[in-house]
Amino acid sequence: MVQIVNLNTHILFAVSLGMVLTHHVELAVLIGIGAALPDLDREYVFTTRKLFSKFQLHRALLHNVFFVAGLYLINPWLALGAACHIGLDLLTSPTDRGVEPFFPLTRLVTGVYLTLEGEVVNRRGLSWYLEDPVTLVQETADPGLRESGVVPWLRVYGPFRNSRLMDWGVFYSSLVFVALYTQVRLDYGFLGWLLRFLGNAFLGHPLIVGGLVLFYLTGEVWRRKLQFSGSHRREVLASILVSVASLSIGIVSVRMGGVVDWSLVGMVSLALLIGMSIAYVHVRLRNGRVVL
Repeated sequence: MVQIVNLNTHILFAVSLGMVLTHHVELAVLIGIGAALPDLDREYVFTTRKLFSKFQLHRALLHNVFFVAGLYLINPWLALGAACHIGLDLLTSPTDRGVEPFFPLTRLVTGVYLTLEGEVVNRRGLSWYLEDPVTLVQETADPGLRESGVVPWLRVYGPFRNSRLMDWGVFYSSLVFVALYTQVRLDYGFLGWLLRFLGNAFLGHPLIVGGLVLFYLTGEVWRRKLQFSGSHRREVLASILVSVASLSIGIVSVRMGGVVDWSLVGMVSLALLIGMSIAYVHVRLRNGRVVL
């Protein structure tokens, strides 16, 4: 069975952070919901493992700064939850595939400057600095996460293995913290907070929560069993379409207008564009080739 950072870990960690930062159950719910969104890029795209492995979308498609930025434009609290999720995944090993934080821009450059053995690759044009540790990935990763060949090192990896000590440590520590915090700081205690939290999640945001539950439930059934037999494809597709529609409508419904400073967004975008252009020319003139 594939090893993944428990979705419960992501949600509970984000909720505990949300309670500290906001002290509001309603906002903590939104942050927790945001933490559940990035893993929608798991191998639940309902295709074969071979095809999924070819494109390597897990920990890339929705695990990047552009996805977080898009969520921020809709609701900053959802974006905070997604950022918490990605932050934890950044600490995971190459076996777990880490995170590709600048997808899809990272896929535009395919060359490498150095192999893992330290050999310089004589290739002109823009290139990544180092080859990805594909051998380790091929030997240890889940079949759907293995690279099909030599690729650049596009992802950020950490030292921790999913579903092991640190994963469960974050989960239980977050659980204990939420229990202590709500019991000590809130008049209605942990049980009262839990009832309010669940009520706000399921009654306040039924489309989002319902869509998430349906998507992950259908996805797990597909990944573990149905993809091998090829049966019930229509039912699976219908379930996914319903869940995606429910999620989309629900997320749009929590859009917060007037929060985004568009002039600031424009200045940041312009600064990045001009800065990276100057950096490209600078490195090209100084080194003769551009290595990321």
